Amino acid sequence: MTKLLATTILGTLAATALVAAGPLTAKPAAKATPAATAAWDQKLTRSPAGNHVIGNPAAKVRLVEFMSYTCPHCAHYAHDSKTALLGGLVRQGKVAIEVRPFFRNIVDVSASLLALCGPDSKFPGNHHAIMEAQSNWLKNPPEGAQERWNKLEFGPKLKAVAQDMGLYSLMTARGYTPAQLDQCLADRPLADKLAAQTNEAMQGGVRGTPSFMLNGKLAEAHDWATLQPLLNTAAR
Repeated sequence: MTKLLATTILGTLAATALVAAGPLTAKPAAKATPAATAAWDQKLTRSPAGNHVIGNPAAKVRLVEFMSYTCPHCAHYAHDSKTALLGGLVRQGKVAIEVRPFFRNIVDVSASLLALCGPDSKFPGNHHAIMEAQSNWLKNPPEGAQERWNKLEFGPKLKAVAQDMGLYSLMTARGYTPAQLDQCLADRPLADKLAAQTNEAMQGGVRGTPSFMLNGKLAEAHDWATLQPLLNTAAR
């Protein structure tokens, strides 16, 4: 589990969805075709707090994932859980996942705004693309970059972070235009909302990432190997 930075991002930002009757004679009725099973892993809604929820809104189990895009353990969890969780319990309608971006640093702010950029339907793909490519873009910023970031206003600052870390090119490769990315990276109200949500999570006992809530209670799990049996038990 990746531990939190000592300072909150709130402070950083402040400074910075009758079979018709056939003929009475002739052919016997055709067998009814079973209704197609809902692919719940393709269902995307929003929680009351505005976060993306993947899966059956009426699922027995609500899993909240507190995710930092700069957390290597979060990237490992996203990789390890993707097929088993999304293709299993979520697709079956037993578990719904609410993803809550969690800020540990200014790069998380930029990455989160990019993951949330565009229509809701883009989010799952953006989320996993950023996580899956983390080993490519998560690196020390260029020399002097942080000092330069600190001199910029909010929108230009987040754009510079995204460019310096390689996130900008990752998202343009996903079909976004620079203008679209710039608009998303300038969304200060959304960043402030996510920062406040991070602070609320910390006050609620979240001490690092990844962390999870199962039906409103923090789980003693910080990786897929530990979380999977808890989910299987809760979904029975």
